[in-house]
Parts: sequence; structure tokens; C-alpha cells
Amino acid sequence: MEIPDQIETVATIRAVIDARNCHALLPNGKEIWGFVGKGQPDFPLQEGATVRVRMRVSDFSYGELLGVQ
Repeated sequence: MEIPDQIETVATIRAVIDARNCHALLPNGKEIWGFVGKGQPDFPLQEGATVRVRMRVSDFSYGELLGVQ
């Protein structure tokens, strides 16, 4: 069985920093840095919104925002 290097989950936006960055909370309460990747189109970041997040299993401190859930 191969271990994946990335996972996808959901997070809730806690605080919007700018149009492409925010602080978000994972379901377990851990706060992460969320960002919209360069290859992703902009989408509105709003406090309280649930978003899909892609994270590397080696570092759960940040995640790429994939879109609103």
C-alpha cells in the first residue's frame, strides 16, 4: 500500500488576510494558513465559509484552498 503525499479535507475560514490568503480551522480545531494557489482562479474568501483544502502529509501547518464547499 502506497502512502499518499497529499490529502484533501475541508476547513472553515477564520480570518481573511487578503484576496488569496487566510487563517482557517481544520475539523479538529487546528489553525492553518490557507492560500489560493497560483494555478487556481480567484474565488471569494469569506469568514465562516467552508472550503476544500489540499495539504501535504509532511506539514499540516498550511494548505492550498481549492474552492468553496
